[in-house]
Amino acid sequence: MTTHHSACSNHLAAAALGVLCLTAAAPACAEANSPQVNMFDGQWHFSLTPYLWLPTIYTSASFAGPLGIAPGVDADMHTTPGTYLHNLSFAFFLGGEARKGEWSLFTDYMYLKFKDQNASVRTVTGPAGLVTRVVDRGSTMDLKSNVWTLAGGYTAWRRGNSHLDILVGTRYLSMDTSLDWSVDGAAGLLPGRQRSLSSHADKWDAIVGLKGQLNLSDDGKWFMPYYLDVGTGSRNTTWQALLGAGYRYGWGDVTLVLRNLSYDFSGHHADNIDARFTGLGLGATFVF
Repeated sequence: MTTHHSACSNHLAAAALGVLCLTAAAPACAEANSPQVNMFDGQWHFSLTPYLWLPTIYTSASFAGPLGIAPGVDADMHTTPGTYLHNLSFAFFLGGEARKGEWSLFTDYMYLKFKDQNASVRTVTGPAGLVTRVVDRGSTMDLKSNVWTLAGGYTAWRRGNSHLDILVGTRYLSMDTSLDWSVDGAAGLLPGRQRSLSSHADKWDAIVGLKGQLNLSDDGKWFMPYYLDVGTGSRNTTWQALLGAGYRYGWGDVTLVLRNLSYDFSGHHADNIDARFTGLGLGATFVF
């Protein structure tokens, strides 16, 4: 098990090193490549952005209790990259865009899976609906998340290399959590007794937003990328935002951003998962 965890961490470290090496080598490559591509010349242009994003994750989940009693158990998890990298199974992040003139199609996909993170059970609800606060004796949570954003955009404002796109689209969330918990103080549970529970969220949300870049230098190479969207589904809201700095080369861009993705489920229902992902991301955008 230790070998597997170490290998996953090594793979991510290698990916981060690869992006950093690409950033360091890019100036030499830029001099050898053609001038910057005009993305608004009326021709089709495409871009792909592989990136590394290791956010701090805040999760609050409601699990159906024993014998299907709902909501059953409420638990929280707060974990950082320095903690979950040791138990990371897989991570993958990729963005892309297709553009013709003022019109564009934008997509982003993220996958993250890890296990055995420290969690805290807050309350347990018994068969009669009695909510009991408990003392957590060492609970852990596993998490697997798929998030896919797809949106169409139109450039509402442009000046030089600066522009603003209006977006309309959808975001899909599939998130699985499982809880191994041990508590004292819940009615009907023996002190220290272990139980395993699982929860699943599967949501489509409609989103609206904006994205673009602001020019930061006279030569057009330094810029500030920005993004914001808000959305809603049947019993939830979601929003995502990023802001950062980028440098434009002949082959594409390198960006460093601060990004947040949040989901908030209204009410108190079994299998609800409120989640927030916040952290720095480093990516390289290839234009063709």
